[in-house]
Amino acid sequence: MSPRLSASVPLDHLNESEEFSSSASQPHSRVALSFEVIPPRHDADETKVTQLLRVLEAYNPDYIAVTSSQRSGWLEGTAAFIARVAQETTMRPLAHLACTAGTAQELDGWIDKLVDSGVRGLLALRGDVPPGGMPPGHLHHADELVRLIRRKEAEQAARFAAGRLAVGVACYPNGHAESASADEDFDVLLAKQRCGADLAISQLFFDAEDFLRFSQKARLAGVRIPLIPGIMPMTSMRRLERMGQLSGLKVPPRVSARLAAATSPEEEHEIGMELTAELARSVIDAGITGLHIYTHNNAEVTQDLLERIGVTS
Repeated sequence: MSPRLSASVPLDHLNESEEFSSSASQPHSRVALSFEVIPPRHDADETKVTQLLRVLEAYNPDYIAVTSSQRSGWLEGTAAFIARVAQETTMRPLAHLACTAGTAQELDGWIDKLVDSGVRGLLALRGDVPPGGMPPGHLHHADELVRLIRRKEAEQAARFAAGRLAVGVACYPNGHAESASADEDFDVLLAKQRCGADLAISQLFFDAEDFLRFSQKARLAGVRIPLIPGIMPMTSMRRLERMGQLSGLKVPPRVSARLAAATSPEEEHEIGMELTAELARSVIDAGITGLHIYTHNNAEVTQDLLERIGVTS
């Protein structure tokens, strides 16, 4: 019988069992690919939106994750854009759904509406808690939302023709800003797994080793769902600092120094794209079998990145 392991087990126990051996030793035939997109604003350039969908579809992604934002009408915009993706493309949409989007009862209705729009997968998130805390009637944590989704799925089993909804969650290679320790991050991820999560997509990170070490420790803690690295194109220092602030991360000196050496915006963009390609190649070379690209709705940048790492449409 293999030993029971917890989040506090040190990393040097990794090779005690083949079950916990590095994924780099496991051969794989393809890299799973997915994209994150933002529902366009009502005044968005239709030509650019159509071009974005055309470019992304050409890569035959495993799914396309659609976020929710104020500028596009929150979940109304998410549902409308997903309906468009389902009608105009062959891509499989996955919708972001956050506890902050409404009360538990309202979320119950949103799950129905998103499924009606063409969704067969949801990314269950807590969302950013308002300054005064979660309003009354709202779920407080993502694992509660995972439970709600699974309950809805069970109630409507016939609707899915004996299938099921895919449920994704978030994970944090550099730790969640509110976690007291790394062990707490793994405990939260394990709770999401127990409630029915199928996969976890990572927050952005700047060093491949951060994700790889996190992935190894998660396996030791008992996490068995796929952990998919989220890759954000590093197109400028300004963008990195902004995204780092939103995520509670500091840009590593190694990265900022290379970008600071640029003598023009064009050179800064080129250095940033090559840094991003190095990051993606490193996790793939280490045996990670999936990439989730944060596109920021920029078709050209996404296409450039994939070409640099050898992924062709």
